[in-house]
Amino acid sequence: MPTGTTTTSDSISVPTIEVTGSAIRQQAPKNGVIQVPITAKAPTQEAAWTKFQESHLGLSEAIGAAGTIGNVMPHESSEEVSRGLRSGLEYTVRASIGVEFVPANYGQILEALLKCGLPISTPSFTYDDLPKATPELLAEAAAAAKANALGIAAGVHGKIGRLVSINVGPPRLKLVLRPTRAIESVFNSASLSSFNSTSQLLDEKLETFDTEVQVTVEYEVIED
Repeated sequence: MPTGTTTTSDSISVPTIEVTGSAIRQQAPKNGVIQVPITAKAPTQEAAWTKFQESHLGLSEAIGAAGTIGNVMPHESSEEVSRGLRSGLEYTVRASIGVEFVPANYGQILEALLKCGLPISTPSFTYDDLPKATPELLAEAAAAAKANALGIAAGVHGKIGRLVSINVGPPRLKLVLRPTRAIESVFNSASLSSFNSTSQLLDEKLETFDTEVQVTVEYEVIED
């Protein structure tokens, strides 16, 4: 926190102080993706594929306009299983389906998966590569810098005078691990109560980002 002096028109040196203020804001995600596993088992190939297609159709109808279902590449396998006193082949058709959604629709996606009886996994979110410094964030950082200057001036029984200079640093992204329920624009307080059964899932921490900006100001310090 460097200090300096300025010279007035009367050639009187006035001490100055340079301070920095910062402001941090959580960056809202752009999109989310959740992987949904679908598994269908039956004693015949035809029955296994029919059950799989029914499950896939049910998921599509439940998701509706809340998300977009990605391409499906199902895999078929078979194994010998015992059925009481008999044994025979059991066929399995499975696939992991990616469902893309805007964060505000995450609650609807969970409702759809619960309705279909499908397992719920932790989602992943994508973010803008470049941090955004909003006017509100810059104003908050500038106010923090001025508050720091006022505090220091008061500590030496003075007050701040003329603003000598101001410098705005480039915004930067900070990686932050936070639970899903704390990610802005993903949930509102009203919808959280609907997902008590997924509370452990919502507490899992994901990679998110904050935007930080710093503003450095220099003020003259005058006697109070």
